[in-house]
Amino acid sequence: MSVPQRDDGDPGGRQREPVFNSLPPGVLIVALPIILAQLVSWTLPEAGRWIFEACVVAIAGPGVQLAPQPLGPYFPLIGHVLVHFGMLHIAMNLVILVSMGRTVCTSLGWGRRGTTGFIALFVLSSIAGAVAQIVMNGGEQMLMAGASTGVSGVLVAGGWAMGGYRGMLRFALPWIGVNLLLGLLGMAWPIPVGWAAHIGGAVAGAILFPFIQAIFRDA
Repeated sequence: MSVPQRDDGDPGGRQREPVFNSLPPGVLIVALPIILAQLVSWTLPEAGRWIFEACVVAIAGPGVQLAPQPLGPYFPLIGHVLVHFGMLHIAMNLVILVSMGRTVCTSLGWGRRGTTGFIALFVLSSIAGAVAQIVMNGGEQMLMAGASTGVSGVLVAGGWAMGGYRGMLRFALPWIGVNLLLGLLGMAWPIPVGWAAHIGGAVAGAILFPFIQAIFRDA
């Protein structure tokens, strides 16, 4: 009986690249601070508490006064991507960031210009998502965190990269639809999901990616 042999390399005898070498620089620059912040939160509780207080988007409800945040009121508009509520939360965001981020970075190029464009896309989508959540919150007490704002922009930009306008719609419309449904359900049952943040990030990614591609694409 024949036994399948494990493939320890390609036929040419070359060794497989380390995983970090196979990821675009833009994805690494975005992902590593998120992972580092989570590791610090797990291993150094006091430092983790400071990161949470400095980064989370916090809105006080009626009659509630929140303490000033360590890095000011505007840093959380981007800093929120460093804070996650549990292992599943960060894992889901990282999986989408790595998979769709590779697609976006391949479209833009892995060089300096393309990397800058990818980071700009993620940052601007994150800010747009945070602003959307604040605007749609309705003045209720709220804490919001997670990289899904920027990841939503990357997800939709990946659709642009794979299939142009129609490809973008194939990703954007279902994602926006699911989050609108969550928002409607949240009126009856509290659902701890930043649906408006996801929509804001996705809309930003849909609008911004063609401009970022035109400006930052590697020659």
